[in-house]
Amino acid sequence: MSEVDRLTRNVPASALIDAAADRGVIDAEQRTALHALAVELATVVPNAAIAAGATIGREARRGFNAITIAYSLGALLVLFALGWLLADRWTALGPGGVLGVSVLYAAAFAGAATLLRRRGFELAGGIAAVLAVAMTPVWGWAVLRLTGEWPDPLAWDNALARYDPYMASRAIIIELATIGVALATIRRVPFFGLAAPLGLALVGVMLHLGRALGDPRLSWYVGPYYQCVIACTLFAIAYAVNRRQRPDEDYAVWFYIAGSITLGVGYTQVWSSIGAWRHAMPLVAAALVVASLYLRRRVLLLAGGAAAFGYLGYLAFDVFRRVIALPVALATLGLLVIVATVWMQRRFPALVERVNRDDDGRARVLPTGPIAVLGPLAIALTAMLFALGEAKERTAERDWQASIWRRRIKHEAIMRKKTPPAVDTVRGAPAGTPRS
Repeated sequence: MSEVDRLTRNVPASALIDAAADRGVIDAEQRTALHALAVELATVVPNAAIAAGATIGREARRGFNAITIAYSLGALLVLFALGWLLADRWTALGPGGVLGVSVLYAAAFAGAATLLRRRGFELAGGIAAVLAVAMTPVWGWAVLRLTGEWPDPLAWDNALARYDPYMASRAIIIELATIGVALATIRRVPFFGLAAPLGLALVGVMLHLGRALGDPRLSWYVGPYYQCVIACTLFAIAYAVNRRQRPDEDYAVWFYIAGSITLGVGYTQVWSSIGAWRHAMPLVAAALVVASLYLRRRVLLLAGGAAAFGYLGYLAFDVFRRVIALPVALATLGLLVIVATVWMQRRFPALVERVNRDDDGRARVLPTGPIAVLGPLAIALTAMLFALGEAKERTAERDWQASIWRRRIKHEAIMRKKTPPAVDTVRGAPAGTPRS
């Protein structure tokens, strides 16, 4: 709620009309017309709302408030209870029981979402719709298990259950089903929270697609680079959604969150193998901060700040760890974190207004458009291609070292079998034989 809405929400309409007429804002004829309109709306709008079965002003405005927090905690409790039930009775229920329970819960959540939205509780109905979509992976697994497409992981003689590309392809089916259900639900229930399972399923599809099509022997080295490619792809998707979404629903925020987390995980895993390219971290942090100003995204601001502080921590604990003044450097780093956080909190709105001072209400865009979005993706793809060649060399070297180790272990076992037991020189018995 804006400051103007907060200050004027308790001002009666009649008093506002009379004050406007007294100060010359409106004339007497307009005042009479406005009073008549107020009387008409006071009788027509409530009657129409009652006839439609709706209730006016029953749900609090969406935002970070007690109502939203209570709804979120309730949804988490529902998911926790359901997960507890399935985990505790998974074996006893079997695939058929899991399918029945998940479909029953999904139908109950969908019915609750429809009923709540008809009664005017848009936020509560949207959260119930998210819970209904969240049941898709459960009943999707049950369907695959009943049709034999998902092998039993407990069967020790089932080779498919241990073949990673095959299991990844089965997981893709479940994630595509989740994406389809989420998109269909968004068309009927325009709620921004539905983009959360959609973004999570999209990350799973891209991760499992790499495992299904890639070489399993090289995934240990190329996988982190591929995660950076996924993160850049998510940022591109978020930017596209940001430009086309409805002004009252922010679907893109979940894709920005997913991209930031994926980029952080991927960059952390490739950190030990990129050498001097670690010093490109400040450029990544600066790019995220600049993008947050143009797109008005605090998620990107937090991601850029985390990248910057992570790089400072690397300098303090790794590069300059042998410096005598390390405690002073750590204390300075802590002060910089505090000062930078306070400064960004106070200056972020002003910086956003300065960057967007020529904005005339159009969709928020980056200065260079597609180049700013697709450029990081191209860089990540190039790095992954170079890592692919190095992965082959390192995998061959690791396999050679493993073969040497296996031959050594086998040779030591053979030598232990061939070596005769030591003989006691006094009694002529093998060493270790108890003497009478």
